[in-house]
Amino acid sequence: MGIMTGVGRRGEIMGKKRISEEERIRTPGALSARRRVGGRHGRGVRDRYAATVLMFTACLVLLSSAAGCGGDTPNTRPTAEQFVEKALLTALSGKRAEFVGLVAPSFLEVARAEMPDVDDETLGGVLIAGFLEDIPFSGIIEAQYGVWEYAVETGQTKVVYVSGRFIDGEGNEMVIGEADAIRIPLYVEEGRLYIDLLDL
Repeated sequence: MGIMTGVGRRGEIMGKKRISEEERIRTPGALSARRRVGGRHGRGVRDRYAATVLMFTACLVLLSSAAGCGGDTPNTRPTAEQFVEKALLTALSGKRAEFVGLVAPSFLEVARAEMPDVDDETLGGVLIAGFLEDIPFSGIIEAQYGVWEYAVETGQTKVVYVSGRFIDGEGNEMVIGEADAIRIPLYVEEGRLYIDLLDL
């Protein structure tokens, strides 16, 4: 998913001798010229300082925009990938009630009609069992997600293919290549993604 630096300036006037009243009367032209040169020099320093501050501020704005105002780099993965990763972790960790919220409401309506007296914990257990039936791993080491989309009459469907390194039921590492990627269908309902258990 910034280092702030400060800009400061300290001006010094070096080699300036105190001029007596007598010298000022004696050399008014030289003193006036010196003051004119100092005035132009002061304005030049102020202009350069203002330009430096302006450039520094612009850089901060650009860096903040690119880094999310000093935060972590924004996650640019597609929502479908994030959703499938969440669904897998939720199911594999046995969070039954939470998994219920990841299933399409239209499917839940049918499931509750068939099991009207069950709570979310029980229903979630049934749903997770169906979801993990064809999942050959019990843990994820490093997964890659590929998304394929197609439209159907009642909405938009996304299919996410999962490959990578996993842990099997015996605790050993296993590798699933792209050619054997696990297919996980999603369904868009009312603008939100859900697991499509009817298409597993």
